[in-house]
Amino acid sequence: MTAGAHLCFPLAVLMLWQGSSCKVSNTRGNSAGTQSNLSNTQSAQNPSPNTASPDLRPLAKGVWGGQGISLEVNDQGAQVNYDCAHGTITGKIVPDRNGKFVSKGSHTRERGGPVREEGISNGQPATYRGSIDGDVMTLVVTLSETDESIGRFTLTRGKIGRVRKCM
Repeated sequence: MTAGAHLCFPLAVLMLWQGSSCKVSNTRGNSAGTQSNLSNTQSAQNPSPNTASPDLRPLAKGVWGGQGISLEVNDQGAQVNYDCAHGTITGKIVPDRNGKFVSKGSHTRERGGPVREEGISNGQPATYRGSIDGDVMTLVVTLSETDESIGRFTLTRGKIGRVRKCM
C-alpha cells in the first residue's frame, strides 16, 4: 500500500463513525420529543378529575350563574343548583392551562310537593366537565353510571343564576 492509502483509510473510518453517532442521537431525540408531545396532547384531551400540576391554581371562591343554573365555589369544591335539581362538586375545581377541567360529584333530582324522609336521596354520581374563558364557564353535567346528559350550561362569574325550583 502507498502512504496516501494508509492516511485515507483512518479518515474514512472516522467520518463514518461520527456520521452514525449523530444519526443515533437524532433518532433518540426525535423519539423522546414525539413521546413527550403525545403525552401532552393526551393529558390536554383527557384531564384527570380533581388533579393538576403544582403550578395550576384552583378556581377562586365565588358565584357563577346562568339560565337554569347557579354554582357556588367554596373551599371544598362547589354547590350546584339547577331547575328542579341540585348537585355537589367534591374537590377543588382546577382548570388546566387551556381553562378545561373535569370534576366528580353528585347530582340529585328534585320534585315538587312534600318529600318523605325515605324519599330523600344522596343523589347519583356525576361528572362535571367544563371550560373557562375569562369570566364565562361552559359546564356539561353527565351522570357517571348511565352516561345520561343532564345538560350544557353557560355561566358567568359574579352573576346570580336564574333557577326555578319545582313546586
